[in-house]
Amino acid sequence: MSDEPLRRTAVLPDGPAAAVRLIEPLLAQAVGLGAEPVSLTLDYGAPAEPGDAVIVEAGVERATRTLVFAFARLLSPEGNVLAAASAIYRRSAEASKAA
Repeated sequence: MSDEPLRRTAVLPDGPAAAVRLIEPLLAQAVGLGAEPVSLTLDYGAPAEPGDAVIVEAGVERATRTLVFAFARLLSPEGNVLAAASAIYRRSAEASKAA
């Protein structure tokens, strides 16, 4: 796992849970294979409209043998926080042995 957060540009989709649809896959990528989500908390910030360009970033705050604590943000191109997420993932037995 890198200390640098993963970052990608995207377009905000339409519909419920639009922020989660962008944040969750990048969180899973940042955490790595063999981890299952336990908890995801999402806080909304500045408003955005479907079709708006956004930046999604995610990274790992800390990891133990069995748990990974991660974060993600959905940002406007100007850097305004549209949504912030914190997540906890449980590592599989195989991933825990490798850590």
